Amino acid sequence: MNKGIVMQITSKHLIIMRADGRFERVSRRKRTCQIGEEIEYDKPGVNWRSSSVAGKSAIAAAVVFCLVVFASFNGKLGSPEIVAYITMDINPSVEIGIDVQENVLELRGLNEDGNLLIEAVEFKGRNLEQVTERLLDNAEREALAKGEGEIVIASTVILPDSKVNDESIAERLKQQVTKHIETTHPQQANQYQVAAFAAPKEVREAASQNGVSTGKYSVYLNAKSSGADVTLEEIKKESVLQIAKNKPEVAQSIQPSRVPTKSDLKQLVEEEKTGELDKKVNEKKGSAKNSPDPNGKNQTGAKAGKGQTQSDRDGKNSQSGTRNGTSSGGKDDPKKTTSSQSKNGNSRDDDDDDDDRKGSRNTRDDDKKDNGKTSSGSGSKPGTSGSGGSRGRDDDDDRKQEEVKRGDEAKRAEEARKKAEEQRKKQEAERKKQEENRKKQEEERKKQEELRKKQEAERKKAEELKKQQEEEASKKKEAERKKQEEEKRKKDEAERKKQEAERKKQEEQRKRTERSDD
Repeated sequence: MNKGIVMQITSKHLIIMRADGRFERVSRRKRTCQIGEEIEYDKPGVNWRSSSVAGKSAIAAAVVFCLVVFASFNGKLGSPEIVAYITMDINPSVEIGIDVQENVLELRGLNEDGNLLIEAVEFKGRNLEQVTERLLDNAEREALAKGEGEIVIASTVILPDSKVNDESIAERLKQQVTKHIETTHPQQANQYQVAAFAAPKEVREAASQNGVSTGKYSVYLNAKSSGADVTLEEIKKESVLQIAKNKPEVAQSIQPSRVPTKSDLKQLVEEEKTGELDKKVNEKKGSAKNSPDPNGKNQTGAKAGKGQTQSDRDGKNSQSGTRNGTSSGGKDDPKKTTSSQSKNGNSRDDDDDDDDRKGSRNTRDDDKKDNGKTSSGSGSKPGTSGSGGSRGRDDDDDRKQEEVKRGDEAKRAEEARKKAEEQRKKQEAERKKQEENRKKQEEERKKQEELRKKQEAERKKAEELKKQQEEEASKKKEAERKKQEEEKRKKDEAERKKQEAERKKQEEQRKRTERSDD
């Protein structure tokens, strides 16, 4: 209930002056009162029985109802709903949930590195492209700063009725990631590989049950389908890049020409459940064990050929030693025979030495019969006969050829060593260059981070200053308002007192008039 002084009376309303000096018009409601009398009254409300009020209320209700129905038909009534998930594996694995407008509603890390990657990433109110770019910028600190990488992107629609194309999303993200790498790593762009594909929700469900991302699980299924011996533990603990390095067949399974379709992945999930993929891996292992070593025959032939060549050389040297012994015309010298054998690299036992000495005697006897007429006598030196000199020259030619051959082999080996050394130096220089570029990018990133922090500090300072100014202005305005109200209240109070005095004066005059009439 409110109190006020009646200042004016009409047939239907009363004009009341409140305690704060303001005036109100209230319904008279058969109330009997006089000007200047203090009365109690209710706050004026809405007269719902009035035709104008009822009509306006009905129109407002109809408008609200139409808005609600329109919003419900357009799918905007209530909170937005996630219609698709996208996983991105660098080494950090993350998953992004989007609505039909591709606004990000959920962002979570699928491993420890993924949790670190999404720290300080503000995704609310941002679309998929903006959040992906922020994630790539954060990945430049660790995963993408290595100069090489295998990035796997998988998109999955969980609400088939939604107008979202998971294949289009995967392709657009692949182009975005590729463009980012070409911009940040122009010299090492060919060392990065980006694989993107759409995966059915069955793959995502199986991946979630096994604690890995949809992209990694798809790589696991496709690699096993090709016969690659890869386990889920490897998929969980290692990055796709590391697995691809250790097992080239895994790297082949994510080549653009080998990327599986949604129907292929759906079938692979079923084969994994029934054990068909394990059978494929075991069959490939068995065929690899039963297949012959392609280098075995060549290595054996090489060894046999080498042994034959050495035997031929030993035979030639033995013949040379025998001929020299024949030309000497004296008795066999075991020391000379042993020395000759030692120089030619032959190691024989005592029986072989006896056979050689017997063969040498028989040879000398034959030579004496054939060359008795032309021989210069028993005192001639070895190699003075024509046939002996020819054989000696043949041995010299063989030795020279062997030395030339060995020299060529040593030269080729030296050239190969130099070439390998140059390649190593070139790789080392490239690595140093990449390291310098990485450090330069890191310094640039730190510089940008410092600039961002500085700008953030300035922004906060400006906001604090603005807030302080607004508070001061608000306080000043409030003080001014209170001052004006106080002045108005005093003025109204004076006016009220004046009216009260006037009322009393009129009352006294009325009484005097009544007395005079009496």
